[in-house]
Amino acid sequence: MDPSPERLALADSFLALGPEAPTILPGWDAPDLLEHLLVRERSPHLTVGSRLPGPLGARAESALERLRDTGWEELVERLREGPGRLSPIGRLDRFIGEGELLIHHEDLRRAQEDWEPRRLTPATDAQAWRALALTSRVSLKVPTDITFVSPLGGLRRTSRGADGSLRVHGDALELLLWASGRDDVARVQVHGDEHALQALRTGRRGL
Repeated sequence: MDPSPERLALADSFLALGPEAPTILPGWDAPDLLEHLLVRERSPHLTVGSRLPGPLGARAESALERLRDTGWEELVERLREGPGRLSPIGRLDRFIGEGELLIHHEDLRRAQEDWEPRRLTPATDAQAWRALALTSRVSLKVPTDITFVSPLGGLRRTSRGADGSLRVHGDALELLLWASGRDDVARVQVHGDEHALQALRTGRRGL
């Protein structure tokens, strides 16, 4: 399968901004984010393996060091190529509408000065909405009912023992960012009574 437009756009952003670029993720710069994406797609076993004691942990750490020693352009091209047809991560991303790529692209873009929201194509906008519908089932740990409202429609997530309800308005990508806990950069409007707003403050969002 050919790389998606979002994957190509993310690779272009990595190349244009370079390895010195910051991200909005605490403690992560562009190389940290790119490493995360490549390990996730191509070598997810290294994430756990590097934490193991003994030879297994040493081999995993050596593999990560080799990855970090690879040139920036080559690493970006690996991301551009994608994980391959047989990768379980690749199949998962196609199922959820590439939500991970959409979110992490904004992690990179929105850390730069004078950033502005992108004008998404209808297809990418629909991917963001689909990703929200799927990931919000597990990303929202908030004891209140939440209704997302976008130009693409509405989506309600209920919570057992809910105290009040919230309405969150915005474009699909902005709602996806908000649901993943990126409040500082997500351009949304949140409406609700005080009980619901307090539940939001004490709850958790993100994977």
